Parts: sequence; C-alpha cells; structure tokens
Amino acid sequence: MGYTATQHLVKETRHRIGMLNLPYEEEYRAQLKHLGCKEKDILREAFQRQEWNVGSARVLSLLQEANILTASEYILSLDSIELMQQILNDFLEAEYSLLAHIVCYAYQENVQSQSLNNVLKESFRTLLNDLNDNPNVIPHNYLQAIGTRLRTHEQKLVINEHLQLLLGSERGPLDLDAAIGRQHQWREEMQTILTGTVFERLLIELIRDKANLLEVLKELLKRSCPFSLKHALYLLSQAARATTDEPDERLLKSFIKDLFRTVVETGLMSQLQLVLLFAREICSANTAVLGTYPAWYKQTVGEMTYSVKRNQFIGTMELLTALIPAERNLELLGVHATIAISAPVKCNDYVLNYKQLCRAHIAQLKAPECTIVLA
Repeated sequence: MGYTATQHLVKETRHRIGMLNLPYEEEYRAQLKHLGCKEKDILREAFQRQEWNVGSARVLSLLQEANILTASEYILSLDSIELMQQILNDFLEAEYSLLAHIVCYAYQENVQSQSLNNVLKESFRTLLNDLNDNPNVIPHNYLQAIGTRLRTHEQKLVINEHLQLLLGSERGPLDLDAAIGRQHQWREEMQTILTGTVFERLLIELIRDKANLLEVLKELLKRSCPFSLKHALYLLSQAARATTDEPDERLLKSFIKDLFRTVVETGLMSQLQLVLLFAREICSANTAVLGTYPAWYKQTVGEMTYSVKRNQFIGTMELLTALIPAERNLELLGVHATIAISAPVKCNDYVLNYKQLCRAHIAQLKAPECTIVLA
C-alpha cells in the first residue's frame, strides 16, 4: 500500500474512533487485513496517539482481528490506571472479543499479566457493585458472551473471580441471627429486584458448575471469613432451581448433610444457623432436592438420635433451643413445634422444653403486645 493510501486509512481510522456505527466496515476490515508490516506499525501508532473515544473499542477490535494491535498491548501501553479501568468498562459493555482477550492474558503467569489482572479485578468489583444498585446497568451478560471464547480453565478462573468478589463484598461480621429472621424477606426482595435483569442472567452463569459453587462456599466457611449471606443464599437457590439430574441433587444433599455433621461434631451455633439457612433456601427453590422443609427437618433433626451420640444430641437440642428467639417465620416455627423428635434415653425433656418454647414464641409473634420470656 502506498503512502497516500496509508494516510487515507489513518484518517479513516481517526474518523471511526470518534463515531459509532459507521458504514462500510467490511471494506475497512478488508483493507486492514492486506497491510504490510510497515503500514501496520503506522496505523498502530496512529491509534495509540488518539484519545479513547466512543468508537475506539470497535476500531481496536478490528485492529486486533487484523493482528495490528491487541487489547492487552494497548491497555499495558497506558500510564493511567483510571483510563485503563474506563476502557475495560467499555469492554464489559460491548466488543467481547477484546474482553475475552484481556481475560486470557490477565490469567497468564507473568509480571505484565499480574498488572493487568489487578486492573481487571477492580473493574469486575466496581461493576458488581454497580449491578447491585442497578441490575440493568449494562446491556448484556458479558460472562455468557465471552464464555465461548475462553478455554475451560479460563472460564473457571473468571467465574471464581466473580464468586469471590460477589460473596466477599461483605465487610462486617456475619449477622446470622438477622439472616434467620429475615431470610424470607431477603428471598422475596432478591426475586423482585433481579428477575428478568442482566444481573440475574450473569449470576446464573456463576452457578452452572454447581460443584464449583459448593467448593467456593465450603472454602469461605472453612476460613470463617465474612461473606455476603444474601448473595450466597440467592446463588444456592438458583443452583437448586436449576438442578434437574441426580448427580447435582447428590452434590447439594451431601453439602447439607456434611454441614449438619459439622454442627453435631463442633457444637457451633454459627454452623447450625448456616445449615438451616441453606437447607431452607434449597427446600424453597426445589423440593426434588431435599424434599419439603418439614420432610428434611424430620429426617435430619427428628431422626438424628439414630446417627449421633447422646451428648451430641443434647448439644444440638440446646443449640436449637437457643436459636428460637431469632426465628420470625411462623410456618417454620410451626414445623419445629409439631414434628416429632426421637430422643435417646432420659433426653426427652430436652425435646419437650424445645417444643414448649417454640409454641411460646409462636404466641409471642402472633400477639406482639404480650411479653413472653424464653428461658
């Protein structure tokens, strides 16, 4: 290509950077693919000298396609972290080939990739916060859009990054008592806010691999670090709702069963609260997994005497009794008050006391003007 033609292409490139949806894109693309090394260098430098504008992402996509300039090369040539994040935000809204390239590069093991990974992570964090405020703040579900462009291990890395950022957004300690009392309200709020939104579709991408989701949750529980219970419950609900085959059912059943075993073995109130929260969410979403909540409660609590030691039974009943004041759902309290609990020898008083206090708390919730002290 001669000097005049090259300069004309540079001029058109500048024009396209400043505009959206210009015609004759195929002709422009064809010209890019037939450039020699020298002409590519000229066009690359011309693009890098221009300020980022409304058409820059589309032009960069075409330059990357023609092996002139990649998204990672361009981003790493910038000095401003703020500008890097602004550009990555544009990639999150459109031009998913650029975003996929950035993800692939950011998860490689070298110094430049680590630098890019930090900027990308901050962009994901900011966007997730924005989606919490406005679940349609972006036009499309970028995780679905880039999924076909990534290899399996890259998909898992970016999904886990999102899970960690979403669940790790909680800064203060877990208020499990509040969660027990407000779970039904949270569930209705999340469904009302998210149903039919871009954020809902993005979150569904995070739970397609249910084994991976459960591993992330287990790791958070193992580290005893704060995490967003509201989002964890929503993800678990979506995972249960999407469960249609036996392997996934077994995964969720084992997760709850293992967590209850931890309650019995450790005697920790936090573990009991979590297993009740998780089991209730799954039962509410899909009764094919654990059954209805009364059925799960009968099998797990009502018949635990057949699988635990006497002291473990007593410890678990004491935990359940101590948890009663946090309960606010009359239907669930009714289950606890009526489902039979088989007790070991000389342990029936623990069960009777528990049921009596459940009934007393039900009466208190039905008549708030009355004051009932739970011993």
